[in-house]
Amino acid sequence: MKRLVCASGLLLIGGALQAGEAPTSWFPDDPSCRVRQVPDDAGAVVTPGGFLLVHPRNDRLRADYTGCKTLWIDDEPGSPRRWSTLLFENGRLRRSVLWQRDAPEIADRVCDMPGSGARPLPRPQEPCSGIDRNELVALHLASYPRICMTQPDREECRQDPR
Repeated sequence: MKRLVCASGLLLIGGALQAGEAPTSWFPDDPSCRVRQVPDDAGAVVTPGGFLLVHPRNDRLRADYTGCKTLWIDDEPGSPRRWSTLLFENGRLRRSVLWQRDAPEIADRVCDMPGSGARPLPRPQEPCSGIDRNELVALHLASYPRICMTQPDREECRQDPR
């Protein structure tokens, strides 16, 4: 899992290093952008190295969603750590923030996706690179109910992820 996340992190962000910044300064004032702890209804994403948790899940994301989606790494069961917060506008990725491993309130890397005609984001950053086909930053990311991480034989875990 650590290799997957590290490799994805290198692909995700080609932007500036901004240590010590308040997390809310990277995003608009929206409740979805202030999520730090994993909500109970977060979904579990299966990866080759383990699980990521995602919130909100697909059933809450319309094609024109505007707001943030957060991913946590669950490499220490019971202690997931926030890994990335993604800002979407009208269903398109606008900003990606990777959080520091040992200080998840501090941004490690921040980058912006170029947006034609989109309103400027607060504190513009370098463009993101290498993420065009990375499913982890897509608006819709298939996930299982979180309970499936510990009880995979449950009925809802036998269905396709949604």
